[in-house]
Amino acid sequence: MIDCAFYGFCAADAEPRTSQAGKQWVRLRVGVGKDDAVQWVSVAVFGKAAQAAAELLKGDRIYCEGTIKLDSWCGNDGNERHGLSVATFKLEKTHQIGRNRPKRERSERAKRPKATASGDREFHDDPIPF
Repeated sequence: MIDCAFYGFCAADAEPRTSQAGKQWVRLRVGVGKDDAVQWVSVAVFGKAAQAAAELLKGDRIYCEGTIKLDSWCGNDGNERHGLSVATFKLEKTHQIGRNRPKRERSERAKRPKATASGDREFHDDPIPF
């Protein structure tokens, strides 16, 4: 297996699952690339990252780090098929700036002090969104 890191988008809603040992994990189908050059990857998310991944929806953009391998199987038509799969413990949702930011963060931003009549503003240590 080889380490990998990539950005992609969810092709379907996350599929939470439970292992035989009773541990939670999430299966994702992720598209990497654009237009005709999209490569489909099956992603299994484990550990703490699985909790956040369980809330992902079709179209959400993600960043993923894990180990990648090439799987082979026999399809329903009897032909041998191949596909990429990734096991990951690190997955983050991306593109959450502006109106795509979760409501909790937007409401906190609305509470920030506005400019005063003298034009002075209070500065905060918030991360810059660009």
